[in-house]
Amino acid sequence: MRFVIAGLLVFVTTWSSWGQSNVLRFTDYNMVQPVINPACMGINGGVNGLLLYRSRFEKSDYWPSTGVFNLNSMIENKNLGGGINLVFDKYGPYEKLNAYLAGTYRLKVNEGKYLFFGLQAGINYVTNSGDYKKYDDAEVIFNDNYSQPNFGFGLHFQADRYFFGVSIPEFRYNTIDEEGNKVNSMMSDMLKMFAYGGYRFKVGKNVDFEPYSYLTYSGEESATWDLGLRMIYRDCLIFGAQYRTEEAFAVMLRIKLFDDLWLGYSFEGNNSDIDNNFNSVQEIGLTFRFGKKGKKAGTSATEDRFNDINSIRYF
Repeated sequence: MRFVIAGLLVFVTTWSSWGQSNVLRFTDYNMVQPVINPACMGINGGVNGLLLYRSRFEKSDYWPSTGVFNLNSMIENKNLGGGINLVFDKYGPYEKLNAYLAGTYRLKVNEGKYLFFGLQAGINYVTNSGDYKKYDDAEVIFNDNYSQPNFGFGLHFQADRYFFGVSIPEFRYNTIDEEGNKVNSMMSDMLKMFAYGGYRFKVGKNVDFEPYSYLTYSGEESATWDLGLRMIYRDCLIFGAQYRTEEAFAVMLRIKLFDDLWLGYSFEGNNSDIDNNFNSVQEIGLTFRFGKKGKKAGTSATEDRFNDINSIRYF
């Protein structure tokens, strides 16, 4: 297992050296793991949900905004899970809906260690209101409405104190529509790839720290590398700080409102000279769970600890 983790770190480091992307999708990737990796559907047990909204501080028709709805669950006796992802993006005259159904299979590798396999399929639907035909860049021309099917897959490994995974949530790559017109790169269905990992350790009776890394790559854009650290206090308060290579810094806060209801907020500042239009982005999310997982007959102490820790990772 040590060689697997070392290999993943080498892979992440090598890939991140290709360059940096100026396309920012999410800030708190830990909150949206079932959205970026279908293998994470149902990983917490019970029925889990996410509502998230991401936008720029300064309101304008030109600035992008994103809304997310996720609902997922796991059938414990069958080691099967699944769920639905709805992601709504708006940018200028464009509105895009990504709708996916996903399925997950859980494989027990060892005591307290699980490997999840995930597949998803759905549709990307883009509409153009026609309010604007061009931006300042005359080469960017907006096209008419279009839709296309898409699919993705992912792997996720979870232990009691560490996790890592890889995914391609949207496999189809397309920047040219059926009529041969150029599709705006901000809304085109680019190939999206993710690789990530993290480790959680205790520093006191009530405090845990979790350093983590997320690598993202999207079609024609270069890769970005997010490095972050989360502090978890008594499993009811999570504070984090994050840096995206040569582009952005972020701070995150999540508070437990009730046993299975968490509220999260993230602030992201952009320090890139490439595109200042994305400065000061905020995310607000609400995560919830029904059917709280309790101790099951025949489960080991390590597996119960895995269940407890895993439930904190998204909540």
